[in-house]
Amino acid sequence: MVWKITPASYFLTTLLYLLINSNGGGYAQTIVFGTPSLGFTQACASQGFNSYTLSFTFFPVSNLQAGNQFIIELSNSSGNFSSPTTLTTSTSTTSPVNVSFAMPTTVAGEAYRIRVRSTAPAVTSSNSVAFSAYYAIHNQPFSINNNVSTVSFCEGGNTTLQVDNTGTSASPLFYSGLSYKWFRNFAEVAGATGSSLTVTQSGNYYAIVDYGSCAMNSYSNIVTVNVTAGINLSISSAGNVDYICDGTPRLLTSSHQNTGYVYQWFKDNVAISGATGPTYNALQEGTYKLRITFGGCVFESNAIFLELIQLEADWNVDTTEVLIPGEQLQINSVNNATTPTYQWRKDNVVIAGATSANYTVTQPGTYQLSVTETQGCTISEQLTVVVQYPIGFTVTIQNSGDYQSCNVTTSTLSLNSIIAQTASGNVPVTLPNSNFTYQWLLNNAPIAGATGTTHTINNAIENGSYKLRVSIPTFTPIESNAVSIALQLPTPVISANGTLCGTNSVQLNSTVTSSVYTYKWYRNNALITGATQSSYTTNQPGNYHLIVSIGACSSTSNTLSLQQNSITATLNLPATSIIMPGETKTITVTTNAVNPTFEWFRNNAIISGQTSSSINVTQNGIYKVIVTQTTGCNATQEAVTELVYPDSFNITIAANVGYSPCESEQATLSITNFNAVSASETISVLNNSYGYVYEWFKDGELVLSSSTTTYNIASYLENGLYELRVSIPGFSSVISNVVEIKLGISDDFSLSSNGVLCESGGSVTLSSDITNPDYILTWFSIENNAEIGTGNSITVTEPGNYFMTIDYDGCTYSSNTIAVDIITTNGITLNIADAITIIQGGSREVIASGVDSYTWYLDNEIIATGNTFSVSQAGTYTIIGTIGDCEFTKTFTVTVVENTSIVVPNVITINSDGINDFWSIPNEYVNKEEVEVIIYSPKGKVVFRARNYQNNWPNSTLEYAKTEPVFYYTISENDEIIKRGSITVIE
Repeated sequence: MVWKITPASYFLTTLLYLLINSNGGGYAQTIVFGTPSLGFTQACASQGFNSYTLSFTFFPVSNLQAGNQFIIELSNSSGNFSSPTTLTTSTSTTSPVNVSFAMPTTVAGEAYRIRVRSTAPAVTSSNSVAFSAYYAIHNQPFSINNNVSTVSFCEGGNTTLQVDNTGTSASPLFYSGLSYKWFRNFAEVAGATGSSLTVTQSGNYYAIVDYGSCAMNSYSNIVTVNVTAGINLSISSAGNVDYICDGTPRLLTSSHQNTGYVYQWFKDNVAISGATGPTYNALQEGTYKLRITFGGCVFESNAIFLELIQLEADWNVDTTEVLIPGEQLQINSVNNATTPTYQWRKDNVVIAGATSANYTVTQPGTYQLSVTETQGCTISEQLTVVVQYPIGFTVTIQNSGDYQSCNVTTSTLSLNSIIAQTASGNVPVTLPNSNFTYQWLLNNAPIAGATGTTHTINNAIENGSYKLRVSIPTFTPIESNAVSIALQLPTPVISANGTLCGTNSVQLNSTVTSSVYTYKWYRNNALITGATQSSYTTNQPGNYHLIVSIGACSSTSNTLSLQQNSITATLNLPATSIIMPGETKTITVTTNAVNPTFEWFRNNAIISGQTSSSINVTQNGIYKVIVTQTTGCNATQEAVTELVYPDSFNITIAANVGYSPCESEQATLSITNFNAVSASETISVLNNSYGYVYEWFKDGELVLSSSTTTYNIASYLENGLYELRVSIPGFSSVISNVVEIKLGISDDFSLSSNGVLCESGGSVTLSSDITNPDYILTWFSIENNAEIGTGNSITVTEPGNYFMTIDYDGCTYSSNTIAVDIITTNGITLNIADAITIIQGGSREVIASGVDSYTWYLDNEIIATGNTFSVSQAGTYTIIGTIGDCEFTKTFTVTVVENTSIVVPNVITINSDGINDFWSIPNEYVNKEEVEVIIYSPKGKVVFRARNYQNNWPNSTLEYAKTEPVFYYTISENDEIIKRGSITVIE
């Protein structure tokens, strides 16, 4: 069965429900509002008017609670109260209530609503009817277009009307965010909402500030826009031609002529001064156009290009030309005439038949060419040239560019230029010229067959002065400048026919034998009188040479030595040379003797058994060889050389290139310089193989004696002063420089810290893992730039950056830098916020981090230790943590709220079918002493009250009116209501 609920019963039911659902226990009271009644249909507010009224009723008046306040609220422009605006308040205690209020200055819309809300009891009325509301922040007439009432522009153009900005509140532009409406001929212009409007049509325009359906006083003046119609302007030339004959103007005429027009003619887009009429006479070539100004509009015509027709003629000759006898001058002319005619003249006399553009000149004279244009413009142009023979000629010859007197074996002469001399200056003649003939001259005598423009000389016997003779028609032969040629002579080689032995003679012969040369023989650099032939016979020993000359050039022969019964003996060593102790040298003699024999001596004592041309020696001393010729003339010759030991030795040692003191972990010493020194020279014996003994010393003590020239130091334990001593036979020990080796220590070390610093104090102990007692350990503070202690560890109480140095064997090594900081944060970090909420009966695990130890407190009582704890009770929790001697505190708050997920039924069916016959609530509230259940009748009377509820209501004696089937309940825990609602009884 479904019960019908009447308005009266609904009101009572609602009233009772509101009473029970109010804060606190017992009976609740409420009121009911009537719909707010507006004292206006729209709100068009401004600074001059902003006062509006409304009234509302409420019932019953007796349920109004002390301190109640009625709050009148305004929706947004679409009628939504999600963020209402308070218009006014009232503390009236009687109904109806009448209030007045002002609209907010921000209202702008068509669907606002108003509602009333009371505070005691808390009830909200229904919404009022919708209404439009605008606040006209600007509400006075304003100007547009600078208050100018008329605007004109030309057809196809536009103009922009805009709200004038006066910079004061008189202009709506003073206020940001306003919208506008524009009107043309009193009809709204669609989409025009800005402060400016671009206009392309004539009409009457004005603007208003857009306040929706509210008609306010914010409107502009009316501006009348006029559009001037255009004209189709064109110009034309007289005869409709596109040219100007040189000197004759061409008339240009406008298609529109009106005394009201202002004319301006242009040439090449530049205004022509004074050209302000409907016509213009053009004299210059260019592009012409006309501009007419009328009614504020500017019109431009078409453009006409007029070409200036000028006759231009030119040719390939200058005003004066030189004609070489026997040659022709070809004159070719060009012009820009369309249909030209030509006439040639010589000395002002017409040349018969010469009527073409070109003419060939063969005689001197003054020549003229007349060119006439016969189509369109009739124009003539005349050209004149004077053609003349030269007065004379200058011929120049030159030698080849690489010619050097007496230093080259060939030379080529060539014709360089022929210059024609005229009254007006010199003119070069184009070469070659087939009308000329040529003849080369040597010492003014013609050279047979030399008739070209070049001549080559290949032999010094042709040395001399050369010219070129040129024969030119109608002129006498012309001779060039003279050029002297002196070629290099061949080098004579002299040789002897036979040898001097006894009293016989020897003939000396030269390879150069020409009779044109001059010969001079010399003996021992002295000129031999009368010896002027290419050969010479003598029986005198000596050194002979020959000089051959011609002109300024000469050539000297080789020197030939003639000796009486002599042979040569030459050693492979100089007169004195150095031999090293332990070194083996080979001495070798060369000779021209026939079937020679050899004897070797040291310090004038014969060396037994040494009879060959070479000998190996290992000692110093003076060595001599005697060479004897055994065939032909009996002759002997000796040669001597001295071998000496060095005066001294010097030696230098150094560490390998990559060695760095205090850093390298090993080093190699080696010889960098090893020199033998004498008065005349210094000889390197580095890397020698003479079998010397090398002794390495450290700090004066021998550490190695061998043939090894290097020494390896593998550890810093071998650091010291090193030197090398070399044992050389016959010499005292050669001692090197001293090299100090400082290898770096190989220990790996680092710093560590123990302890912490906090704002209240504390200390940190810094320590290293170094144990070597030979090391000197020193501690430093970077911030203080100072030494702070020594030893293996140090305790600091100030924050900063610290490091340690190790001093050993003159080297200093630095450790890593270790930073000591003060712990300045709260220290303890939680996985929750500082305030959390948990559902009744639930819990939340809290995890702390950031310190070493934790102690948990609730209401100043210790509840746990460790870094985690599960909270289920409401209250303020405190955690105290420590890091070393530093202590940190962290607090957080827990709020326990009702579990809204527990659902209490709101309907029972008492039809004895065994299903839903009793009000069964969740087990959380059943059979508990601390939970009290109270059930109210529809009229608010308590009909059931019990603790330890057993899900046993209602019993069979329940009485109620079927028209009032709704009961109400509260569930309290520890005397605090935690659930409330209604129960509908259905049979």
